[in-house]
Amino acid sequence: MIRILPTSAVIYGGRAAWLSPVPALLGGLVLRGVYRWLRRTAPEGAGLADLTVLSLGKAAGRAMCVLYALWLTFYGGFVARSASERLLATVYPNGGVGVFIAVMLVVALITASGLTKTLSRTAEVLMPLLLAVIAAVLLSALPDVASENLLPVTYLDAGSILYGALPIFNVLSAFAYFLFLMGHVEPPKLTRGNSFPWMVLLVLVAFGATFFTLGTLGDKLAISMENAFFMVIRNIRVFGVVERVESVVVGVWIVTDFIFLGAVIMIVSELWRTVTGAKRRAAFVPPTAALCAAAAFFISPDAFDFQRWSDFIIPAINMTFTLVLIPLPLIAGKLRRKY
Repeated sequence: MIRILPTSAVIYGGRAAWLSPVPALLGGLVLRGVYRWLRRTAPEGAGLADLTVLSLGKAAGRAMCVLYALWLTFYGGFVARSASERLLATVYPNGGVGVFIAVMLVVALITASGLTKTLSRTAEVLMPLLLAVIAAVLLSALPDVASENLLPVTYLDAGSILYGALPIFNVLSAFAYFLFLMGHVEPPKLTRGNSFPWMVLLVLVAFGATFFTLGTLGDKLAISMENAFFMVIRNIRVFGVVERVESVVVGVWIVTDFIFLGAVIMIVSELWRTVTGAKRRAAFVPPTAALCAAAAFFISPDAFDFQRWSDFIIPAINMTFTLVLIPLPLIAGKLRRKY
């Protein structure tokens, strides 16, 4: 969110984009409700891949899981490439993107080779720290916010606000991929509904990043910058002194990228386990990481073309999967009482 959303939301929503997290949250809650309904009658230990096979039958279900695996492999490559490109643009302008991609995928491979609960507990431990860093950075940027960059907003901006919600909703919808790991969650925890406060928290982060970026830079300047949020925090002053807080935020980027990329590789290996009928997914982790690396280098090396991938192509494909290709087979199976 802090790497992508401020600029993307403003591209779509203009000056009113700071209000776009509200409709994005409503859309995210609706999608969350659909997926909760779909997995309500799921057999114990079944993830979305298993439910897809139950819904469509072995042949069609496994073919669909192959499609999911191929997309998420490419998506993992995009995540690695995107993270590396932004490190180059903001911290290491003279570095090589290949080195960052290689290091990131090696660490993600090690992470994905472990237990699912280890990754999730690591994320749980780090989450309060990451939120504290983001909150501190945003509050420090408050004196630089200018009301004229945010107001006035009238009913005429309703369309822009909804349009600006698209990239935020796109990020929120990625929770669907983690449901492929649902079989690793203890049954009592599946019924607690604890995804609601986390989704609200994510939307608050999206609101903070968009509000402070837009309020500090204005819509035109924010759109013209590749890493607008980073530029906002770069010159933050605390007690009248310029503090180099961007290094802390870069640390947040790196940690979240490693965890997310490790989770994506873990999900893909889980899909291949279902497709092949293997008992364990560990054997699929190294080839998945290698294919992610190949995908990372496949994406256009041109920075402007890569931005187009980041702002339009990848979000469009992502929402096609999370809104259509993943839930529709499950809805059909649910209505036909396949599970």
